[in-house]
Amino acid sequence: MKRYTPYLLFVPLSIALLACVPKGSVSDQIQGVWRVTKVIDLDEKTASDPGNTHYVITERHIMTVGGKEDRPIIDKVFADMTPEEIMSQLPAGGGFMEYEIVDGKIHRTTKFALSELFEGQLIITEIETDRDSLVFRDNHHADGHLREWHMARVE
Repeated sequence: MKRYTPYLLFVPLSIALLACVPKGSVSDQIQGVWRVTKVIDLDEKTASDPGNTHYVITERHIMTVGGKEDRPIIDKVFADMTPEEIMSQLPAGGGFMEYEIVDGKIHRTTKFALSELFEGQLIITEIETDRDSLVFRDNHHADGHLREWHMARVE
């Protein structure tokens, strides 16, 4: 009977274990600037164009801003604009959230949003990422529909 030395068993086992180590945490992988490319309502089975919507994700915070594509260019500072001109420049949506990763999901609490409906809300979001693309999947508080936000990395 042939005897194997511990070294011969250790090397292949070490290589196999190293191959299973994730390349950075989920938090590391999702940090950056993301452009939303489409939003899918999984309940209604519809897809929509999110327009000019972006997510900025740091180690502990998420900010989302959506602007209107057809905003007029007004050659004035806000102090000199009429109320109607100011309203034409506002983003279509936005929010600021704190988050943590719990059991592979984002648990985010909205600190500020353009709609007060979302403030203080805890949103639990499933994540899929390959570093260049990101998908958030959760129930939208406004209507309860399950949605996916598909994003492409900008930075």
